[in-house]
Amino acid sequence: MIRLSKKGWNNVLIFSMLIMIMVFNGMHTKFNSSEPNDTQVPLLPENSLVLSLEYPAVTIERIGQSWRTKPAIGLDAIQLSEIMGLWQTELVALQNDNEEAKVMTKGKMPEVFVIAQLAGKDQGAVYAFYPQLQEVWIHDQQQNRWLKAPVSFFERIATPFVGQPEK
Repeated sequence: MIRLSKKGWNNVLIFSMLIMIMVFNGMHTKFNSSEPNDTQVPLLPENSLVLSLEYPAVTIERIGQSWRTKPAIGLDAIQLSEIMGLWQTELVALQNDNEEAKVMTKGKMPEVFVIAQLAGKDQGAVYAFYPQLQEVWIHDQQQNRWLKAPVSFFERIATPFVGQPEK
C-alpha cells in the first residue's frame, strides 16, 4: 500500500473527484449523439410582425389586421390569413449538419424565392425553397441556415402564388 500523509491523501481525493467530474461532464455528448440533429424552429423569427411576403409574381401585403394580394388572385382574406398563420407558426426542422442540404440542392436552382418584409428590419428575409419528393429544403439566406419541412407545407404556402401571371 502507498504510504501518504493526510495531506497527500486529500490531494489524491481532490484530483480523483476532479477527474470524475470531467468524465461525467463529457459523457452527455456521448448520450446525446444518438438523438436526431434536427430541432424544431419557426420559419420566421419569433414575435416578428410581417408586413409583406413577396413571391415571384404575387405580393401579400398587410392592410390593418387583414391581408391582400397584388395583383388580386382570387383568395379571400380568410385564406390569406391561414397562409400567413402557417408562415408565422409552422415549425420546421433546423438542420445542424449543412452537408446533407448542400448535397440535396447541389446544382439545382430554387423553385421559389420568397422575401419576407418584417417590421423593424431594413432588409427583407430571403427564403429559397428547394422542393424534393417528400420534403422541401429551405435556405434562410438572412441567417444563413438550412431548414427542412414536409412538401405539404410548401404546397400550402407557395402553390397558390407560384406561376401566377403578372397583371
